[in-house]
Amino acid sequence: MDALSGKQRIGAAFKTTFADQKPQMDRIPAYLITGQCNAQLIGASIKEWLQDPQVFVKAQVAAYERFRPDILLMMWDLLMDAEAIGNELKYPEDSLCITTKAALEDKGKLGSLQLPDPQKDGRLPGYLEAVADTKKIVADAIVSAVIAGPWTIAIGLRGATELIRDALKDPDYVHELMQFCTRQSISFAEAIIPLGVGLGYSEAPASCSLISPKMYRSFVFPYHKQIVDHFKARKVGIGLHICGYADPILEDMVNTGVTNISVDAPTDLAKAVEASRGRAVLIGNLDTNLFYSGSREEMRQAVKNCIDAAPSDSGYIISSGCEVPAIAPPEKSEWFYELVDELGQIN
Repeated sequence: MDALSGKQRIGAAFKTTFADQKPQMDRIPAYLITGQCNAQLIGASIKEWLQDPQVFVKAQVAAYERFRPDILLMMWDLLMDAEAIGNELKYPEDSLCITTKAALEDKGKLGSLQLPDPQKDGRLPGYLEAVADTKKIVADAIVSAVIAGPWTIAIGLRGATELIRDALKDPDYVHELMQFCTRQSISFAEAIIPLGVGLGYSEAPASCSLISPKMYRSFVFPYHKQIVDHFKARKVGIGLHICGYADPILEDMVNTGVTNISVDAPTDLAKAVEASRGRAVLIGNLDTNLFYSGSREEMRQAVKNCIDAAPSDSGYIISSGCEVPAIAPPEKSEWFYELVDELGQIN
């Protein structure tokens, strides 16, 4: 059959999952979580890429034109919200921004925090501008926004060690903070939805690599469910990405009601298939170390393992389990797409 567009492949994956259809597919859908590594494609520093929305657009379009992913993920950074709320950040030339002063170093300041205006405050307007401009340029693939979920924002504002300690010693405070961060996650998403792009939340620190399943269920799951229910009422589907080891909370992730879950390499893909089949499109879980230190044969075997673990009737989309490293050679991303073309054909 003739090659499909990225939009057609992604649409077929969702129909396979939710409509109990088996639409014709030429190959398994594929994309990579690439953000900061795209800066090298246009000779920009990561600092320039983070601070200039048009540099961000140029890098994203360059990645699309070189690799032709089925989804072009608009991955900037996950401190946008915390910065707009009050964090002070440092921008190194060639690495992601880092917090130098957190807004809730003094936890007592929570009551004084204000939700930012996505159209005016911090870099939030720049992100909206970049997403809108990129969608005008990229026609054949899904352009999808990815923003911080409430647990990620809370850790950005308070600090990981401090927030986990608070969860143990002052749970009411953590729930109050999560309610605030959930309002922010919804507010930013509401500004993105009119742009007509896909939308997913990244919750890297919500995995069982950092917190226990009990802590996820107590302090994170209720707010993920609240967000999903909010957008379901508006007939808007959203995705959820959790890095690290997520086996114990796979059912919880699906039970939030998201339309897709994205899982990292430490998560058992076969278990994720069983948890998500017929309920959520499954995305992931190729090890990102392959894009820095892996050989082509190692990547080939990893791609094959993913495809074998997630049969075509599962609606699976192969992707990196997390963000491809900033210093990953672009040729290794090319390997990935070449190998998916070779191994991912569907007859």
